[in-house]
Amino acid sequence: MGSEIKVADRGALLVVSKRLPVTLSEIGGILGAAFGEVYGHIQARGATPAGPPFVIYHGVPVADLPFDVEICAPVTRAIDPPAGWRLQELPAGRFATLVHVGPYDTLGATYDALGQWIGTHDLAVAGPPREVNLSEAGTPPEQTRTVVEFPVVAAAAPAVSG
Repeated sequence: MGSEIKVADRGALLVVSKRLPVTLSEIGGILGAAFGEVYGHIQARGATPAGPPFVIYHGVPVADLPFDVEICAPVTRAIDPPAGWRLQELPAGRFATLVHVGPYDTLGATYDALGQWIGTHDLAVAGPPREVNLSEAGTPPEQTRTVVEFPVVAAAAPAVSG
C-alpha cells in the first residue's frame, strides 16, 4: 500500500466506456488492448483525456470465473465513441481512496484495508469500486501506482427502539 486514506467529493465525469466480462487470467491483456483502442480513438478525434484511465468493477473476481468490468477513459468533451463503446456521464459523488504501490496481484490488501476503514468511519459503500491507473505502460510491477476507490455515503444511524 502507499499513502493514507482520503475522502473527497468529486463532480460528474464524462467518460468513454465499455462494459464486458473478463477473467483474472485475461484481464491484463484485455485492459491493455482496450485502453490502446479508446485512447487512439480519442486522440484521432482531437479530444483531450480528462484524467487517468480507470476500471469500475461491477463483479467480484472469483478464481478464474468471468466477472463484469467497465473500462473508462475520461474526456474533456463529448465525442463519438468507437464501435462497442459508449459516451456517458458518471454521477458526482464522495469517494474513499487509497493508493496502492506494487503489483496488481497484491491489490487485495488495499481493498481489505479500505473496506475496514470505511466500516469504522461511519461510512457505507455506495457502489462498485474503481481502480485508477496512475502508472505509465512499462512501469516495473513493484513501482506501479493504482488508486483503489469506493463511492461512499454516510452510514445510516441505528434505529432507536423505545
